Amino acid sequence: MRRILTRPAFWFFLCVAVWGMALPLSCLAQETSEALRFAVFPYKSPKSVIEVFSPLAARIEKRLGKKVLLVSATDSETFLEKSLAGEYDLALPSVTVYYKLLPAGYAAIAKGVPAFRGGVIVRQDSEITTIEQCRGKKIAAIGEHSYAGYMFFKAQLDEKGIDSKKDLDIQFVGKLDTIIYGVLNKKYDGGVIRLDTLDMLDFAPVKDQFRIVSRSAEVPQFPFVVKKGMDQQTATAIREVLTSLSPDKPEDLAILKSLQIKKIVAATKDDYDPFYDVIKKHAFYTHH
Repeated sequence: MRRILTRPAFWFFLCVAVWGMALPLSCLAQETSEALRFAVFPYKSPKSVIEVFSPLAARIEKRLGKKVLLVSATDSETFLEKSLAGEYDLALPSVTVYYKLLPAGYAAIAKGVPAFRGGVIVRQDSEITTIEQCRGKKIAAIGEHSYAGYMFFKAQLDEKGIDSKKDLDIQFVGKLDTIIYGVLNKKYDGGVIRLDTLDMLDFAPVKDQFRIVSRSAEVPQFPFVVKKGMDQQTATAIREVLTSLSPDKPEDLAILKSLQIKKIVAATKDDYDPFYDVIKKHAFYTHH
């Protein structure tokens, strides 16, 4: 099989150099105390997040009439720390991290639909056909904080009497594209990802080179949340921008496709309570 090369190193070093900082929508824009900070959970590479969310941030900026700074963090722990410190006005956390933001007063205002699933992927030529055959294999996963990118897989292993830490070589790498290219290039025997990632433009050409060994239950899309104390007028305007995106409009459809959703609907904490019952006993909550 031909090895698939990852993106040029230039982009990696450029993005890493700026990722801890705010990412203005305009090169001439300067950060001000009045700017709204829109934080995206670091589930993809910095370059990918910038490409995907800049158009949406621009829509919000136009509606509010104030600068929107697209920001993130280097990893999930830093994202959580900055969120709890109140550094973000609008955020898109992973579902599992969202529950840890509730004590800080963040409120869900919208979410994408439909839900998605996690899955264990291997190469088409892999000998692995069941999760039991993952014993002794090197498996790349997002992290302990991710349901689609690890939690469900650990639960399935537990049911089979397999210790994810002792019986497998689990590598937490944090980024979906790192896992996909790593599995494809035989750095890893398998990977745990949200499966709809394979439908994205970047990965569609290689999608058929993978097999899915196992799937998770449905996972609600990441919630859009606003900081405690945000005035109702601003929160409502942001929700209206998000929920007004229509698949019938080419520009809106492009944004929705990049977000791996069909539309965005209004949401509240109540929409996420049922899923919390599924995962609340996981070590991410009981041991952290």
